[in-house]
Amino acid sequence: MKHRLIHTLTAVFLTAVPWVATADSLTLTIPNVESSEGRIMVQLLASEAQFRGESPAYGAVQQSVTTGEYRLTFGSLPAGTYALRVMHDMDGDGKLNSNIVGMPTEPWVMSNNAVGNFGPPDWDAVKFTVDGHAEQVLTLNH
Repeated sequence: MKHRLIHTLTAVFLTAVPWVATADSLTLTIPNVESSEGRIMVQLLASEAQFRGESPAYGAVQQSVTTGEYRLTFGSLPAGTYALRVMHDMDGDGKLNSNIVGMPTEPWVMSNNAVGNFGPPDWDAVKFTVDGHAEQVLTLNH
């Protein structure tokens, strides 16, 4: 009887504690990195203004890269709406190079694998929700 009461009280305590919060997180996976030259640059954007470049990104990461799969996890995020902008800066100059008509010449991708017509996709195409754990598997455009 005593053990049953202890297990019951423990179960009630564990299920009745709403203030125990879990950290929200986002895992980015890019399965098709074709070169180990340069670095991967990732921007985590938390608003349309950040997406348009009107304010700094919520978070940014630059890492050297190897061929194959690239994986990055952002932890301790507040639940909300986000977007990702990723480029493989192959020559290390810190920018996405483009040709004479403005088409990118380095690998890039945006969240949801969104692409635009005659320019970048809009905010509605790239945004996604983080509430708990979210994942984005993105394929670089070469």
